[in-house]
Amino acid sequence: MEETGQLRKLGERYEFHFSELGLVVRGSHPEWVLEAAAEIITDVEQVQAEGHLEELKMLTEMGEANEMDLDDAKFTLTQRFETVPQCIISMGATDYHWVSKPGRSDMIQSKPPVTRLHDMSLTRNNSFLQNEPGAKNPGDE
Repeated sequence: MEETGQLRKLGERYEFHFSELGLVVRGSHPEWVLEAAAEIITDVEQVQAEGHLEELKMLTEMGEANEMDLDDAKFTLTQRFETVPQCIISMGATDYHWVSKPGRSDMIQSKPPVTRLHDMSLTRNNSFLQNEPGAKNPGDE
């Protein structure tokens, strides 16, 4: 595994270092630092990808590159920057599916941005939330 970025706490501040761009982001809270870093990295990567696409367009017009390379670069640009970001989040032994805000429906905007990957209500014998024999519920007398 290659480390490309690192979040550190230095005193009362957090710092995120992203060596590929020589980027250092400092702030009071880790979520602020990571949000700023994500936005900056996205902007830089998108500008670089668009520049590469323009370069390929010119090279194709001059006969120095082929249409396949140009089509591939267009697809890669669209796939990376048009697709709504989604990730697998692991906390402890549980995995979650995370979707960026633009991909969440209006109905779930107020809910947490993650949903559990494993549906714990799927049981072999329809036993989800069933009481054990002899167990008493609050209010039972």
